[in-house]
Amino acid sequence: MPKVRSEERKNVGTVYTLYNENQVEVSVIADGARLYEWIVLVDGQPRDLVVGYESLVDHQKARYYGATIGPVAGRIAGAQFELDGKIYHSEANEQGNTLHGGSTGYDTKKWQVKTFQNETEAGVVFSLEVADGTGGFPGNIQVEVTYALNEENTLRLSYFAKTDQKTLFNLTNHGYFNLTGQASEPIDFHYLQVNAKEVAQTNADVTTNGKTLPVMDTKFDFLKAKQIGTTLLDDPFLLHHEQKEDLVLVSPDQKVRLSVATTAPAVVLYTTGENEANTQMKTGRLTNHGSLAIETQAVPGTEKYAQFGDIVLRPNEPYRQETTYQVHF
Repeated sequence: MPKVRSEERKNVGTVYTLYNENQVEVSVIADGARLYEWIVLVDGQPRDLVVGYESLVDHQKARYYGATIGPVAGRIAGAQFELDGKIYHSEANEQGNTLHGGSTGYDTKKWQVKTFQNETEAGVVFSLEVADGTGGFPGNIQVEVTYALNEENTLRLSYFAKTDQKTLFNLTNHGYFNLTGQASEPIDFHYLQVNAKEVAQTNADVTTNGKTLPVMDTKFDFLKAKQIGTTLLDDPFLLHHEQKEDLVLVSPDQKVRLSVATTAPAVVLYTTGENEANTQMKTGRLTNHGSLAIETQAVPGTEKYAQFGDIVLRPNEPYRQETTYQVHF
C-alpha cells in the first residue's frame, strides 16, 4: 500500500514524500505546489528523474522548476485579454507579454497542505485561495492540486478550480526531466514519442499566432520514437489523443521509461538551453540541453484563438484537468 511521510530538510523546509513497495519515491513541497524529487532504483542505484535545485531559495529565484503554473500557463500576448467586452490588463513581465501569470503567479505562493493514503494511493492535496484582481485576473479563485502515487508507479496530478467571476485559467506543472538522473548529461540521446500531428506556430517572442503546422518531416515529428538530438524546443504540441499514451520519454540506456497521458489538449515541450547551462542542480551541474520540461495544458493564446478551444473559467463550471505519469524501470 502506498504511503506518505513528511520530513524537514535543511534549506528546503517540509518535504512530503509519496512512496510505494517498489521503492519509488516522489517528493513535493508546498512552495509553488512543486514536484521536487522523483527517485527510482535502477540496478540498485537511486536515480532522480527530476531536474531542480537543492534549496528553496534557489527554486524561488528561478521560479518554474517543478512548480504549478497559473492562473494562465504560457504567454498572454500584449499582457491583455478580453472577457465579455471588457479589456483586462495582466502584468507584462516578459517582452511586453504576461508569462506564467506574472510576478504573482501560483509558483510564488505557499500552498496549504493535506495528506492522504488509502488502499490504492498515497497523496498530497495542495490548496490555494487567490483574491480577485491578483495579477490583473478577475475572480476569487479556489485551486486544488493533487499529487498521488499508486503501486503501478503512476503519479497522478489532478487539478481543480472554481471562481466567482469569469476569468482565464490554464494550469500546468513545469517539471523538468532527465531520465539519466544526471543534469550534467544532455538529453540528446533520450528517445521521445509525442502523439501530436500538429504544433501551434509561434512568433519570435514565443507567443502563438493562431496557425498550426503539420509535424510530418519537420523537427517536431516525434510520431515515432526517436532520439531528441540537438533539437531546441519551446513549442505547443496539439495532442490527438488516439493512443493510450500521449507522450513517452525513454532514457538513453533504455532502463527508464516515462509515459504521460493527459486530459489536456496540448503539451508544451521546452528544452533548457545555454542561458540555463552551468547552473548547479541537485543532480549535478546543468549542461546545455540538459533537461526537458513537459507541460500539459491548453495551447497558450487560446484566449485569442477560439480554434484552440476555451480557457474561460466560469462560475458554477469548475476547472478539471488530470495528467498521469507512469515510470517503468
